[in-house]
Order: sequence, then structure tokens, then C-alpha cells
Amino acid sequence: MPAEHDIAIFLVGLATLLAVARLLGELSRRLRFPAVAGELAAGVFLGPTVLGRLWPGSVQWLFPKGAPAAMLAGYTLLSAVLLLTLAGLEIDLSVVVRRRREAAVTSFAGVLLPMALGFGLGWVLPDVYLVDPSRRLLFALFVGTALSISAMPVIAKTLLDLGFLRTDLGLLVMAAAMIDDLAGWLLFSLLVGPMHGRSAGFAQLGLRMLAIALFVAVVIGLGRRVLDRVLSALEADRMSAPGRVLSLLFVLAILGAAITQAIGIHAVFGAFIVGVAIGDSPRLRTETRAVVHEFVSNIFAPVFFAAVGLRVDFIASFDLRLVAAVIVVACIAKVAGCTLGARVTGLSWREASSVGFAMNSRGAMEIILALVALESGLIRTPIFVALVVMALFTSLLAGPVMQRLLRMRRTTSLRALAEEGAVLPSLRARTAEQAIRELAHALAAGTPIDGNVLAESVLEDETAIACGLSDGVALPHARIADLPRPMLAFGRAAHGVDVNAPDGEPARLFFLLLIPESRAAEALSIYVVIVQSVATEEQRRLLLEATDRAAILDALGRGETASLPELRYVE
Repeated sequence: MPAEHDIAIFLVGLATLLAVARLLGELSRRLRFPAVAGELAAGVFLGPTVLGRLWPGSVQWLFPKGAPAAMLAGYTLLSAVLLLTLAGLEIDLSVVVRRRREAAVTSFAGVLLPMALGFGLGWVLPDVYLVDPSRRLLFALFVGTALSISAMPVIAKTLLDLGFLRTDLGLLVMAAAMIDDLAGWLLFSLLVGPMHGRSAGFAQLGLRMLAIALFVAVVIGLGRRVLDRVLSALEADRMSAPGRVLSLLFVLAILGAAITQAIGIHAVFGAFIVGVAIGDSPRLRTETRAVVHEFVSNIFAPVFFAAVGLRVDFIASFDLRLVAAVIVVACIAKVAGCTLGARVTGLSWREASSVGFAMNSRGAMEIILALVALESGLIRTPIFVALVVMALFTSLLAGPVMQRLLRMRRTTSLRALAEEGAVLPSLRARTAEQAIRELAHALAAGTPIDGNVLAESVLEDETAIACGLSDGVALPHARIADLPRPMLAFGRAAHGVDVNAPDGEPARLFFLLLIPESRAAEALSIYVVIVQSVATEEQRRLLLEATDRAAILDALGRGETASLPELRYVE
């Protein structure tokens, strides 16, 4: 049992890590960098890279070897488990099923090319970068796996900040990224045993794959149905629901992690699958997701990423040629693979390229992968540092490049669309479905089109992903085969309508967009113009305060000439 002194030192070190990581994480956000960059910087500052050079004794006192180091390692393992659970919560299997063909093609190309080029890079790197040159095959397989994975949370945040999360393009990216993550963590789980020196013949490998398949089938198949009922009961009391669900999530994530660890697969994989099962439940409310996200992101994630910075001397282990090689191969392979895959599904080169850059984000998932490999003794610190730098670089690159790629030439006037369509200054609807039906019937008025058919087409899309954006805006939309032209209805709900928005805010501004199947390429262009029209608080205020139909049309006309706020970096 650790001595009282060891426990006190661990607690002081933990408090220091959390405080500095949160401080630098918030500073990073204010500078419009991702919080993870500041959290990593906290560990770099407190570890051997900076403080260890300036005042070596302080690092040895704060983070000594022995019992305090073991306790901190336990905390960071729990943090990794919860971070992967959080990543699993982002996966919506219904979106994958709905976009299965396009997503499968995009994901397959986006995994195959990085896997091949990553394997090639791992195969040709000099022996000096390998812990054990006799394990080069395993090392090359790991590099291929590391370069093929994407970071779902980063991708979702990028699309959300750009306003594209609820578009057809956003659904394709999210579905492909979900398949990517599932495939990447499955591949990695098969490498964990050999990483720890546990050799496996074909029979043992087959048994391990069978165990993985059985675990996934039980948790996502049977477990998800049971969880639906449990969550329905827990969510009945809205006040205490977040705390109850948080407890349930942590218990199940830790149990899932323990099971996969016991069968020779890393603990994080079990937590990831549990997150998928819970996150896919329609009973899990947006507010509860937000509470879970905030708790993990503010308590566990900062310590995890700061502890990564404590592991190595980033200056001594920084190899410019290696870092450049990893970044170049990672970016070329992922962007090219996903772009070609998306292009095959029918997207334009511009849209397909934006898919490629979105999928190129590696973020926290790459760092967790690299840390497990480092702890397993498979990679040396220069490779670890290169993978961490690549993860940050690709995450910082995605948002700005996508923003520029999707600045399309305007082909349609938003004001003209609303003028030809419908403007409802005061919606009577109290639910999202009622609002969609009310707007659809307003569009169909005076035309041979059946309003019920329009509404059902939109509501069918709503089963895949809710129409709520954020800041009180909802944008339900659908592609309809026999529609003669794009149609838009705008409506205001002063009382607010719950649309399951990412920020939990009720929607007061509704845009119902319908696009003919034959003109699907226009959908994203119009979507971008709509997002521009409500991008700032001032623009939303003008629409809410407009006194009549003419004033609303005038406000829409002014809003469409604005541009999206400049996005430099996303989390």
C-alpha cells in the first residue's frame, strides 16, 4: 500500500497537471487553437522538455517514479478509456446504414491507401527508428494502421463549426469516418497482443477475432436494446437524468474495457464499443450528451494529454526529417484515398476534396494510438513525437482548407428562393415534426404538389440526423425526385421548438429546403448561403425582429451577402 507521502505527492502532481492543462487549454481556445494543443503544451512545459531542463529537481519531486507514477498511469488509463467512450458516443449507426454505399466506398479507399503507404513507410525506415528490427513487420503494420485512422470528434466539430454537419456532404463524411474508426480500432486491437510480445498462431488469432466479433455483437446487438429501455427510464426525470446516465456510462465503459483487456485486446477498444452502443440509442438526449462531454473533456482529457507531454523530451526526440515524412505520407494517403473514394460516389472534385481533408483529421485518437504503442515498447520516442505532431497538424489543417474549398460560386439568390417559396412570420408548431409539416404545406399551397408527400420526404431524412444546427436555427432538407425547382420556406417560432440541436437550444428560425434530385449538386451551395445568412448574432437578431414578410425578405437578402466568420482552427 502506498505510503502517505506517495499519495500526497500524487495528488499534488495531479492537481498541478490539471490546473496547468486547463489554463493553457483555455488560452489555446482564446487564440483559436484546439484545446488539446494547450493541454499537450502543459505536459511539455512541466516535463523533461522545459522544466526538466531549467529545474530538473522540480520534475523529479512532482512526478517521481514508483507509486506516484503508477497512480498517475492508472488515472491516464482511465482517461483514455473515457475518451474512447466519448468517441464512441459520436457514432450513429443509423447514419452509417443510411449512407452505407457511399460511406463504404469512401472509407475503403481512405483506409486502403494510408494502410499501404503507411506500411511502406514503416518497412523502409532505418533500423535506428525501431525498438527491435526483428519486429519490423509488426512495426510496419502499426504505422499503416496509425495513418489510416481518423478522429471522429475532430471531424464532427469541424463540420459543426462550418455549418455542414447536417448536410448530405456532412452525413457522408460522418458515416465514412465512423466506418474508418471502427475498422481502425479493430485492426489495432489485433496488433495489441503481438505488441506486448504475445505471439499468436493462426488458431489463437482466430480465437481472438472470434472473441472480438462476439463482444461487438453482444454489446451492439443485445446490449443496445437493453440500454434503450434503461436509458428511457433514467431519462424520465430530466433534472437528475444527466448524473444517472453519466454513472451508468462510466460503469459500463470500465466493464467493457476490463473485458477486452482480459481477452488480450486493449481496454480502450471495449470502452469504444460501449460508447457506440449507448450513443446510438435514440433515448440519449442532447443535454445528457453535453454533460458527459463536458465532464470528460474538462476533468480527464486535460490530464491525459498533459501526461503525454510528460512522457518524452519533445526537443531531444524531434527529428525533422521523420516528422516531415510522416506528415507528408499521412496527408497524401488520406486526402487522396478519401477524395478518390468520394469522387467515385458522384461528388464533384471540390466536394470530394473537402471530404478528403475532413477525413484527414487525426486528433486525439492518433495520440492515444501512439501512446499505447509507446507503452508497449513497439515504437521509439522519435516515432511517437512524429505521430503526435502529425495528429495536431492534420487537425489544424482540416477546417481552414474545407472552408476555402466550399466557398462556392453563388448560383441562387436566397431572397429570391424565399420570395418564390413561403415565408411564415409566426409558426404555430410546437414540435419539429409539426414545424416541418406546416412549412411543407405552405410550400405546396397553390401548386399541384402534395404537402404531405413533401413533409414525409423531409421527415424520413430526419430519422438519420436531426435538423437542428445551433444558435436557435434549424435547417430540415430533402432531395425529391419530381420537384421542378429548388424550393425554400422560412418560418419563425418565437416560442422556440426543440430540434435536438448540438447546443441544446430550441430553434426559432426554420429554413425548409427542398432540392430536385436532378439538381443535387446545387444543394450544398444553397446550404452554404443559408448558413451564411444566420452566421452572426446580428443577422439572427434582424430576422427575429423583422416585423413583416417584406422585412424578413430584406433581412434574408442582407444576410446572404455576408460571409462565414473566418475559421482558423477547430478542436
